[in-house]
Amino acid sequence: MPIFPIPITLVRWPNRDAAQLLERFVFGPRFAGRRPPRGIDPEYVSYWLRENIKPDCAPSAMMRVVDIFRFYERKDVLDHTSRFLNRDEGEERAFRRAMYVLQAIGEVGTLDQAVFAVRYFNEYLLPQPIAMDFFSLVLETAEALALAVDFTAVGRRLQAALDAAGRVPNLEGSDGLPWRVYSDYNRNNYPNAALIVEAKRRLFRADPAQRLQELLSIYLGESPLSSASMEIWAGRLVRSYAMKEDTQPIVLAAFSQTIDGSLKSELPKPKKEFLLHRAAQAVIYLQGSLTFPQEAAYEAIENGPENFLWDDPGGAV
Repeated sequence: MPIFPIPITLVRWPNRDAAQLLERFVFGPRFAGRRPPRGIDPEYVSYWLRENIKPDCAPSAMMRVVDIFRFYERKDVLDHTSRFLNRDEGEERAFRRAMYVLQAIGEVGTLDQAVFAVRYFNEYLLPQPIAMDFFSLVLETAEALALAVDFTAVGRRLQAALDAAGRVPNLEGSDGLPWRVYSDYNRNNYPNAALIVEAKRRLFRADPAQRLQELLSIYLGESPLSSASMEIWAGRLVRSYAMKEDTQPIVLAAFSQTIDGSLKSELPKPKKEFLLHRAAQAVIYLQGSLTFPQEAAYEAIENGPENFLWDDPGGAV
């Protein structure tokens, strides 16, 4: 029987090993990926972050700190990382780092903290000239701050950049490249981010039962909103339901139905295995049990991915 609240991870790494894992992940090269190591005591994670993440850290390090916050839900470190903001983020390194600091607040902070982050975003980061060089990061940060952000301010910043870039004589030549890039943002990235911001707000207003069903659909890749970042966001919220004794059976039943449905379906093999593998890992991670046929089908999948709701038990010593 599960013990509530269900732990975020099964702690299995001694602190010395945990420190090495965290260091390799946070400060490693680009190909180190975005998946934080599992199996570390969450309290030690907070301690390590406070001791090792400095105000002048590389933006890539702060980016991976946000990844750690998402899995381990370490809101207790926000007071530390928020001090990195200094109202002087005009150059690339400081600008990118500050954006990730605000993302951390949006991901695990309170609504009051998010309101502060949005004010900082609007006053000190969005007006920076360099913002248009990293507009994808601007949109990503706005999505993280969805519950408090004034997304029209982002639209106004993009439109101002479009207007300025559109004054060159030849928009098809090299001088028109910024205008073409910003136009692409305006047609594609900006509307997509607007949909995500509105979806997050709508889901937080929704009835809890309805919210859970849509979150499950997003996490399982079955929704038009199922981007990589939204699947992690949905997975975190699904996990919050499963950590409660009264709603854990509902979550487990939904994943179990997904497994059984995929087994009976005529879906193409890759899609069937994707659904089965993701749902089965979620059941195991959330301390449920697979039936014998479900377990056999899960184990028959070769080289399945490690999903967000999965504790990487094979990584233990």
